[in-house]
Amino acid sequence: VVKERFVETSVLFGVDRLIKGILRALNRMVMSVATLLPIPGLRELAGFVNKILNVSLTYTDEIILAYNIRTRSENPWASSKDALILYAQNYKVIAKNAVFLLLFMYAVSLLIFLLILAPVGALMALFPGSVGGWSFLIALIFAWALKTALLEPLAIAALMQVYFKAIAGQQPNPEWDEKLTAASDKFRKLKDKAAAYLAPKPQPSADAPAG
Repeated sequence: VVKERFVETSVLFGVDRLIKGILRALNRMVMSVATLLPIPGLRELAGFVNKILNVSLTYTDEIILAYNIRTRSENPWASSKDALILYAQNYKVIAKNAVFLLLFMYAVSLLIFLLILAPVGALMALFPGSVGGWSFLIALIFAWALKTALLEPLAIAALMQVYFKAIAGQQPNPEWDEKLTAASDKFRKLKDKAAAYLAPKPQPSADAPAG
């Protein structure tokens, strides 16, 4: 399915790289408004929230790529542009869920680490010598592996549900198009690539008879 939407691998990586940059610019744009409010400590809080949001981009950019597949786009640059505008229109609800899922994953990962630390320590105690540090390291690797293999796909799937539910029936807002164009040079680059993109011609099947 991915190959059908992104015939050229370089296009897939190019789109993903631009998406991450644009989402960071959007986060900065939203957080900069908060820092202008005359509330003590709000600037520091906004900076902290912005850092969390940037970490959550690891999962957020996947829903933009999923939009390309769901809409059966033939121009990944153009559909990514539309998906980003729709994301911006529903920024609050999607970002809130992204942060919640991020914190949830790390909380569960910490719980897994604490639960397996004692059994791993007991197992390592069977070996001669001082292996206390190895117990900690093995438990940490195991918890991180479970986070990557199980929790991250779950978080991405949940975030996709939130995104597609939020944008249902909506069209890209020209006002957000203008805001993102003014705020991000990567968004402008994305628009240029969308306008210049020519879909590659399908390659003939190896089993097809020669013409």
